[in-house]
Amino acid sequence: MNHKSVHNQTKQRKHLTKNKLMFKKSTAFLFLIATFLSNANAQETLKEKEYTVSYFPSTIEISFDREYTVKAYNSRTQEEKISIRDGTNNHKFVITDVHPSEFITLQYGQAGGEESSFKTLNLAAKSFSSGITNVYFNHTVDTSVAQYQPAQNLGSNLDDKLITYIDACQSTLDIAIYNSYSPSSTTGIAGAINNAFNRGVTVRVIYDGSTGSTMIPLLNPAIPTLPSPTGSAYGIMHNKFVVFDATSSSPNIPWVWTGSTNWTADQIDGPDKNNAIAIQDQALALAYKTEFEEMWGSTLSQPNLANSKFGPYKTNNTPHNFVIGGNIVTNYFSPSDGVTSQIINVVNSANTDIEIATMLITRDDIRDAIITKHNSGIAPIYGVFDTQNPSGNDIPALKTSVGSTNIVQYAGTGVMHHKFLVVDNFNASSDPTVLTGSHNWSTSAETKNDENTLIIHSKEVADQYYQAFHYLYSLAGGILATAENKLETSDVLLYPNPTDGNVSVKLGSASTYSKASIMVYSVLGSKVLEKEFTYPQSITFNLSNLVAGLYFVTLSVDGKSYQSKIILK
Repeated sequence: MNHKSVHNQTKQRKHLTKNKLMFKKSTAFLFLIATFLSNANAQETLKEKEYTVSYFPSTIEISFDREYTVKAYNSRTQEEKISIRDGTNNHKFVITDVHPSEFITLQYGQAGGEESSFKTLNLAAKSFSSGITNVYFNHTVDTSVAQYQPAQNLGSNLDDKLITYIDACQSTLDIAIYNSYSPSSTTGIAGAINNAFNRGVTVRVIYDGSTGSTMIPLLNPAIPTLPSPTGSAYGIMHNKFVVFDATSSSPNIPWVWTGSTNWTADQIDGPDKNNAIAIQDQALALAYKTEFEEMWGSTLSQPNLANSKFGPYKTNNTPHNFVIGGNIVTNYFSPSDGVTSQIINVVNSANTDIEIATMLITRDDIRDAIITKHNSGIAPIYGVFDTQNPSGNDIPALKTSVGSTNIVQYAGTGVMHHKFLVVDNFNASSDPTVLTGSHNWSTSAETKNDENTLIIHSKEVADQYYQAFHYLYSLAGGILATAENKLETSDVLLYPNPTDGNVSVKLGSASTYSKASIMVYSVLGSKVLEKEFTYPQSITFNLSNLVAGLYFVTLSVDGKSYQSKIILK
């Protein structure tokens, strides 16, 4: 038995029971926080080129840029939904009687036009899930630049974390993994999957047909598996996602696990640098399940090769927009959903900063979007890429146009395997966003490979990915001018502290601000106050309606941030 096998078996025995308990406790605790933060009357709005969608608990409103005829159906049953034209706005429709996590197909076109010319929009209603989002890295992260939440470096325990999710799975487990390893059939990830199957969980596994995937033979022979096709028309099945309990009767049970991490020793334990993200949301889990079953060719436990679709034969058949934990999250699968254009859209959305950590970039259109954004005056743009880029990579052009000090190449041990992009991390008022997943910035990923991509509009999630970026960029020799994005401690004074309720903010050299905002969080992480100010308005806020205790304050002034603590007596 090799050293890696002994290490994994010892680690598995040592941590399995503890991690199961910690997972259950932390999930319950985070759900309480999410429940406390939820607002039954809240709406979330997403603007696209032709339409704006607003999500409510039992309705969805769609406002178009012109007058259309609209038909709405339940995507699964084809039952027609009631869509009411707003009496005060001929461009606006309200879809009523919407159920949590329901998928709705919307067809819209010009009145009197042929239905064959109508466009299709797939929508997902808000779920009743907690929306908990957990981000994990297998390498050092720089928490000194954290604004809201320290990022988690699990190191060689990333597989243990995945195992805790598998151990908690109750009914269905759908796995799409490019490459995988496990020390044996009874330990590691294979052991956890076999244990789930043995306790009655329905397990289905898709893997890439062109890789070694030494874990697959270790699975119980009764577990159905499906290799992706390897003909010349196909690329690789490059996904690394798991869907847990998508159809559970409880909305707080389904999870999705995805990211850049393959399940091999180097990818999970290092030296390769990776991320994983787990999201508790039933609507998102159902979307991933839909994608899985398109490749599987069936909704049943056994695959149907006659209906199975991979690569360029797949269709754009899932909703893309979700409201998760109060944040807009968009999800795309390759090659059917045009992910390259979504990467470019995120780049174009930046107002103050862009940070890129991706293994390779060979798409000239993405390169040109970055250069155009740089030339438009946005500052700064930083990027770290792996040295193992194939021929035809666009790093030299980026270095020439953006600057050799801003675009650096990782030269450490292993592969810098991330595929993520952060925009406006230090500008809370400008929609901080993260794009992450399995999709490399290549033509193969765009046109042939099976991939998945998440775009998460969340300052807390962006903050965590930025901490990983900061470490990787610095490790590659880059120097980040983070001081430009932070207020000096000497510039800010919160007083009185402790306070009976009223708090004033005194700004020193930053006193000529044009826009400022205050966010106050409890020790449980719930936002209890958010307020905006415009110069020359004085900055004051009141906490007297809150219970006494410790609170965390984030002050943003013209894109710069400052964190402090305040005690309410």
